[in-house]
Amino acid sequence: MKSAVKGAWMGLSMTGGWLLADLLMPEPWGDVVLFSAMAVVNIGIGWKLGRLFDQQEAKDTVVASESKGEPEPELQS
Repeated sequence: MKSAVKGAWMGLSMTGGWLLADLLMPEPWGDVVLFSAMAVVNIGIGWKLGRLFDQQEAKDTVVASESKGEPEPELQS
């Protein structure tokens, strides 16, 4: 639950930051800059979440293979 509360606060503060930036920038260029920045940030967040899900999935696969008594796959270098 602690992580969920931290995530909610982060989302709330980020939303407030975007709103403040929108109010401070002149129209119409402010929207162009703001939406571009939002796109870059959202792409970065999505990329990071994708990597975290891949790492978790790999970790679950290793744990599942260990619980079945299967040997771990060897890494070739």
